[in-house]
Amino acid sequence: MSQKILYIHIGWSKTGTSAIQSQLDLQFNKLKSKSILYSKRMQMNDQAHHHFALAFSPIHGYPAQYNIDQVITALNEEMSENDCESLLLSSELSPFYFNNPKFCKWVERFDSIKIIATVRRQSELLLSLFNQLVKDPQVRYKGTFFQMAITNFPKMNFYQHLQNWASKVGDDNIVVMNYDDGVVKQFLEYFNLEVDLENILTIVNPSLPNNTLRLMQEKTKGVNEPNKYRKIRDLLISEYNTCLNEPEKLFLTKGELDAIDNHFLYPNNILAKRFIGKEMLFSAKKNEGLYVY
Repeated sequence: MSQKILYIHIGWSKTGTSAIQSQLDLQFNKLKSKSILYSKRMQMNDQAHHHFALAFSPIHGYPAQYNIDQVITALNEEMSENDCESLLLSSELSPFYFNNPKFCKWVERFDSIKIIATVRRQSELLLSLFNQLVKDPQVRYKGTFFQMAITNFPKMNFYQHLQNWASKVGDDNIVVMNYDDGVVKQFLEYFNLEVDLENILTIVNPSLPNNTLRLMQEKTKGVNEPNKYRKIRDLLISEYNTCLNEPEKLFLTKGELDAIDNHFLYPNNILAKRFIGKEMLFSAKKNEGLYVY
C-alpha cells in the first residue's frame, strides 16, 4: 500500500503560484495516476485552493463560502471518488492550519505531511505585490510602495513562518523552492512530471510594466468603477508599448532595494542552511534604481 501524503503548497504570493496551479490542474489525470488528488472542488475563480484556506481563515475581501466541516467532507469525498490516497493543496492564502483542532484531527488520516514553500527575493516579491495591487480593478491601491512594504514585512520573513510548520511536521518535511531556479519546472519535477510547454507559454496573471505604476495611480485618482479602471489600465499598457521616451522619475533607489534585501539576508540564509543545505537562499544581486513615467 502506498504512503498517504498530504502536500500543502503554502505559497508565498508572487512566486509563480498561479503558473504552478495552472500546471497542476492541467495535469490532474497524471497526478491522479500517482494516487495524488489535485482538488477541483476547492478551486475558487482560478486553479488555487482558496476555498480550503478561507474556510480556516477568512480574509477581508475574500469571504469564506464554506465552513471547515464542509471543506473537509468535500475533500474526503473527492479523494474517495478519484481513488486517491494522497492529496495536494495549493493556496498562497494558506494560514497556519495546525492552530485549528479540526485540521489536526483530519490530518491523522495521512501518514505524513509535506509543506512546500515557494520563495522569491523579498525586494522583487514586494515590487511584484505592489504591481498586483495597483493593477487590480478590485483593489485599486492608492498608497505608496513603502506603505505596502512595511505592512507586509512580517509576512516576508520566510524562515520565521517555516519554523512554525517545521515544529509540526519536522524539518525533513519542509520543501523550499526558489523562484530564481525556474520554480514551475522545479515544482513539477518534484512530482516526477514534466511542464506542459504548450500551456506554460500563456502568461498567467501578467503584471503592469513597473515603469508605469506611478502613472497608473495618477491617471486613476478618483476612479472607483472597476470597468473604467480596467480600461484606463489597458490603454496605459497600449500607450507604453508604443512609447519611445525613457522614464525619468526615480521611483525606487538602488539603496532602498538593497536595504530590503539586507534586512532579510540573515533569516534567508538561516533558512537555506536548515532546510536546503545551502549557505545562501538567494545569490548576490546588484539592484538598480527603478525609474517611472
